[in-house]
Amino acid sequence: MILLLPVSRFRVTYEVGAGRPYSRLEELVCRMIAEAAQPVTLAQLRETFHVHDRLLIESVVTLVRAGWAAMNLGEGLAITEQGRQTLSKGGRPQGTTVRKAATSLYLERVCGLLERETQSGLNVRTLRELGMSRADLDRSTLAVRNPRNSLSIGQAQGLLPHRAGEWIRWVGEPRMHTKGNEFVPLHVDLKSRTVTGLPRTWEPLLTEVLLQAAHEREEEMQEFSQEKIFQMITRPPRPKAVASRAPRSAALPLSSGSAVLIPSEAEFLSTAERCIGEAETSVLIVVSAIDADSVKSWERQLKDALSRGVRVDVLWGEVDTDDDGVAELKRIASQSAAGSLRSLRFNARPAGTVSQIVVADRRTEDGADAVTAVLGGVPLLHRSAGRDHVLPALAVSDAGMVAQIARAAAGWWAETAGEDLSAAIDRWRRLASGWEESMRSQSAQSPAGPSHAPALPKTENVDTALVFLDADCALLECATDRGDGVIVRAYRTEVLEDCGQALRGAVAVHLRGPSWLPPSAPITKTKIDAD
Repeated sequence: MILLLPVSRFRVTYEVGAGRPYSRLEELVCRMIAEAAQPVTLAQLRETFHVHDRLLIESVVTLVRAGWAAMNLGEGLAITEQGRQTLSKGGRPQGTTVRKAATSLYLERVCGLLERETQSGLNVRTLRELGMSRADLDRSTLAVRNPRNSLSIGQAQGLLPHRAGEWIRWVGEPRMHTKGNEFVPLHVDLKSRTVTGLPRTWEPLLTEVLLQAAHEREEEMQEFSQEKIFQMITRPPRPKAVASRAPRSAALPLSSGSAVLIPSEAEFLSTAERCIGEAETSVLIVVSAIDADSVKSWERQLKDALSRGVRVDVLWGEVDTDDDGVAELKRIASQSAAGSLRSLRFNARPAGTVSQIVVADRRTEDGADAVTAVLGGVPLLHRSAGRDHVLPALAVSDAGMVAQIARAAAGWWAETAGEDLSAAIDRWRRLASGWEESMRSQSAQSPAGPSHAPALPKTENVDTALVFLDADCALLECATDRGDGVIVRAYRTEVLEDCGQALRGAVAVHLRGPSWLPPSAPITKTKIDAD
């Protein structure tokens, strides 16, 4: 039996970074050299920065190779004209190159799963290529259960092709190119309960759905010849594309204390309040629902942040029976506005988000930029019963992980119908890129040396985190090879009971490594002490 899986093709433009951003230490060394009246020696750098000589020598070599500084033998380091001109304009040394790229991704319209256009197991055919009659086409085509005509940036970012040593720096809003004209032909054998023609990554979630659909249509389906079946499910020759060496979703190495479980409601509320209270420039609150009383209960914290000049963005999924929650947000935004400028932004229509997330940037005691995200927990802006609690929650301070979530949030904003929220979209995209640059600068100055791109460590002695977004969370639930570790969800698992649901705003994290016990161990023992 042949079934046709409808797919839509999206075109995605993005930017890829290569090389390594200059670290904060390298920037400060460069500025010291530029501001000095005489050439600067290694002894003067050592006296000023009080760090190991190896780090200072690496910084000097990097600046000299880049042409920002020059070594005068017997005297010391002097700034070059190129370095002086850029620094005088407020610029910062850059050790990275950026290239623009574009690719196509296919979204299947039953469960909302994605795959690369270049994936070897993906056989997409147009109506003309199928050569089927209208009657056969109607009988064979699966019903569309995922009505979304937009694509989540968060889900797309893990599939964008790039070379080894590169990373995704920026992702534009995906644009739909085809709808209702392309299909993946599948051969379903009910006797052996096998499905031929599915990409391997789609099999766990779609196989049972397809077998059920084939069983329901068994009597009305026309049998095709073996030659016709082979012709339809065999991918025709296509121009050879450059394959991506990057894994589908790269696991990120975690430093000690950068991911901490929050087991109780009281500790979660304290963490969320501290996160908002320490925010430096931006706060993002993603909730599955809002209501007026709950918004009022957080009014003080929101107004305190707004009074400090912090921009607060609230993205909510649904409202109760009335719109009082939205009215309360409007009132707080109006009362906190500086003239016509409002720093509290929110969607006026439901966004369909299902997760509980708080993200805020902050400044550490030594003046360095940092970021914190809290996933799961207790609904902040919606009255909740015990069944609505997602505990343990997870507090994350790893810039790479938070950057993925922030970029996904920008996509959720962009997908919200009837909203003009370009300021929030651009800000969270920009913040995500900045946090990734910061992460690479810090890894460049770590004792382990530069790390050009996050990759899954080859040793079991390193903690890692793998982020799942939107429909990929459903794949996580049905995976049979999760291995050891802890899975933390920012949503209630009930939202995934129907795989046809168009998931939006779903985030889950799979934590693995020596600090994270297997699922069979008591969850309360997996907490790591924060630094």
